[in-house]
This record gives sequence, structure tokens and C-alpha cells, in this order.
Amino acid sequence: MNTPIPHFCSIVRERIFFPRGRKCIPLQEIIMLEGEVNYTLIHLRGGRKLLIPRTLKLFEDILIDYNFLRIHRGYIINCKHLLRIDINSDAVYLTNNLQASISRRRKVEVNRRLSNER
Repeated sequence: MNTPIPHFCSIVRERIFFPRGRKCIPLQEIIMLEGEVNYTLIHLRGGRKLLIPRTLKLFEDILIDYNFLRIHRGYIINCKHLLRIDINSDAVYLTNNLQASISRRRKVEVNRRLSNER
């Protein structure tokens, strides 16, 4: 599937391509996306990070069909990197020792979606 967004990025063959920065990242390399105002910090395997000057909402719309899930106003996770969910602290634990909190308003949807995938 090819999802073009003019002058921003596109997804081709399970890779996200950023034409301006000439970067191409396989989707399985992305662990989590973290929103920081008008920037998105992409956490990759091996501890690498990539800062993109776009909002998290744009990535949410692009990655919805690729097993990514928005769990909080500031986080989108790759469900393939999910290790466990802590119900008591409303947190998810991902590979590379990353942790993200689940917002209370998204908790029911996150639990439903993640239980369907297991």
C-alpha cells in the first residue's frame, strides 16, 4: 500500500520514506513515536532517535493501517514491539527499555485492540 502525503513522507513496501531528508526507515525498526509540541521523536531499534518537524497526528493518520496504536496524546507505539502492559500503572513496556503511559480516556480502546491482536 502506498500512502502519499505531499512533501512529507510516503510508505512503500513496509518502509517510510522522507524525501526531504532522504531517509528511508523500515516500519519494523520503529518502536515508538513521541510527540513534542510540533515535532515527533521517532525511537528506533538500537537506541537511535530521529526528530521530524511534524505533529504526531500526521503520523497517526499514516500509520493506522500498519499495526501502530495511539495510546496517549504524546505516544504512538508499534504493537510488534510491545512486551507487556501494566494495568496497575497504566503503562506499556516496549523493546529497548522504552515505557509509555496509557491515557485514561484511551485505556478501554487500547485494551480492546491489544487483546484482539494477541
